[in-house]
Amino acid sequence: MKRTSAISGPDFGVDAPPYAMPPYQYRNNEMFTLKIETDPAYLRSLVPEPMVPNEDNLLVIYVGRLRVAEPKAITYGEAGIMVPVRMGDRVGTYLPVLYLDEVELLTSGREVWGFPKFPAEVSFCRDENAVEATVTNAGVDIIHMQMQLEQWGEPVPVFDREHFLLKSIPSVSGTGYDVRQINTCRVRNDQRKEICEGKADLTLRSSSNSPMGEVPIKSIVSSIYTIGDIILDRGEVIHDYLGGAD
Repeated sequence: MKRTSAISGPDFGVDAPPYAMPPYQYRNNEMFTLKIETDPAYLRSLVPEPMVPNEDNLLVIYVGRLRVAEPKAITYGEAGIMVPVRMGDRVGTYLPVLYLDEVELLTSGREVWGFPKFPAEVSFCRDENAVEATVTNAGVDIIHMQMQLEQWGEPVPVFDREHFLLKSIPSVSGTGYDVRQINTCRVRNDQRKEICEGKADLTLRSSSNSPMGEVPIKSIVSSIYTIGDIILDRGEVIHDYLGGAD
């Protein structure tokens, strides 16, 4: 796993930031995204109440080569699962698991928002005709996906969206949690500058640290490769399991 230099600089003081703080400006992210139809009971098991999974039983599996431009330059590989959900009148995506090959953003993502990030090796390759991605955890290729680049589309107008995260911090006493809440992460100025669709293949396997192979796949609904920019911004607490809903 890569370690970026000067995570917190030379200041080890009490209030020194442990990592570069959000918002994070990403530019020219490459994303390979598959939309999957899965089992409704499995989907429900991934999503904590009071969030409600989508009625179409869809989840998204993605692998990306991501590029932070500000507040510091970091390029890394990331993969994960996203579930379209609603929370009251709000709609977004819930992320039950992510895999990264970079330490600083794994740490900040967990501590600031509650992203459930785990270490893995992420390989992402694209040529003129195809894109291929592999995620390796504990010596096992838990995700392997590939797609022929067949149909290029028009850029999508800029839009905003949000993620929902379950932030959990176990108590040092060994009983219960010190933090247990649903947070949002705002994704602003999502600009997809290049878009291509094609026919994709997907293989999921489990490792000693990951049950990825247990994800039921009924069908691949769509597959897409994009290049784009986003701003990953702070959010808010929208449900507190320890203190009650807002």
